[in-house]
Amino acid sequence: MFAGRSRSDKEAEQDAMMKVMIVFGGALLLLLLALNAVFTAVGLQFGWWSAPVFAPLFIWLLACPACNRVLRPVELDGLRWRQRLCGAGVIVVVLWVCWPLWAGPAARAWRAAHGGAGPSGLSYPVGVILAASPVAMGMVAFLLLALGMVLAPRIRPREPEHTRPPGGPEPLRSPLATPRRADRPRWPDHTRWP
Repeated sequence: MFAGRSRSDKEAEQDAMMKVMIVFGGALLLLLLALNAVFTAVGLQFGWWSAPVFAPLFIWLLACPACNRVLRPVELDGLRWRQRLCGAGVIVVVLWVCWPLWAGPAARAWRAAHGGAGPSGLSYPVGVILAASPVAMGMVAFLLLALGMVLAPRIRPREPEHTRPPGGPEPLRSPLATPRRADRPRWPDHTRWP
């Protein structure tokens, strides 16, 4: 007990980590099922071989909370919500056109390399997928990342408000920041009585 945490604290931490992993895994599974349904509905191929193009988007989604802001170009940050929807629509159409240019060769290379669950167990030939159509794959990964950047809401980081404690000293003022007072005349005022 004196050397570190107790056994019950370690077990509680392991239980909490297990719950986080179960929730995260369930959310990821639901996302994959939703993506599969969306891609099937619009007539596009989708499978485990398509995971590498989502890697930049996933890394960006993890980096944004770590930096406490949405990482994107300044031009995208100034767009209004209607402009965002129009931009997202254009990106989705271009992605729908570009996806088959990459998905066809990648799926064929995946099947030729016996990717997935086979007689020898699970295999994921990343090199074969990357070499199938690298230019189209880069274009699709860029479009997915751009779609995420356009659709992400504008979040301004909260800055702590600096309030003066009651009864504290007055803040120092620069002479350039204070309004200039009218100069007093140097000669005495004769209208006043001493």
